[in-house]
Amino acid sequence: MDRGVTVLSSRVERWQLRRGDHIYAWRKGLAYTYSHHGIYENDEKVIHFTSSLALSSIPPETCSRCREAMRGGGVIICCLNCFLEGNSICLFIYSVPWWFYNLSNIGVQDTCSMEDEDPPETVLHRANNLRVHGFGSYNLALRNCFDFAFYCKTGHPYFSLLEMVVEPSAVSESDLRRAIRRWLF
Repeated sequence: MDRGVTVLSSRVERWQLRRGDHIYAWRKGLAYTYSHHGIYENDEKVIHFTSSLALSSIPPETCSRCREAMRGGGVIICCLNCFLEGNSICLFIYSVPWWFYNLSNIGVQDTCSMEDEDPPETVLHRANNLRVHGFGSYNLALRNCFDFAFYCKTGHPYFSLLEMVVEPSAVSESDLRRAIRRWLF
């Protein structure tokens, strides 16, 4: 697959990154492991969506510029090192065949998508536009960093089963077809 990503591993090295890549890093929370997603811009910068954080919850090794951005939350840009927080870079890939998608996404965390991705210029335009105009309020379950990165890459909102149950009127027919395709194939 793309840059050595396999069903078993989506890890990549810094030198393999390309502008507009949807990247993520695994983090350990209080009681669980989760991933944080963003869009790689260039010059070691990542655009990502985050909730506002209390100063005490920002890792101490975070640089002063990124620390200030993280405190405010929203769509922010920070350096790759601060985004990763010492963890490995993983690449979220698009346009995978159904068999790869089904073998890769066995757990609750998607690591790839059958959706087509847009060109890097379009992805970065969306991400930077959302930096200026915002992406709404952060919600861990319904509007989070994954939703942001997926939208930047495809131009389509990502609807989870939870969203379709909670707010079915917000889901268009084409979004529903995409979601059903994702769940059934």
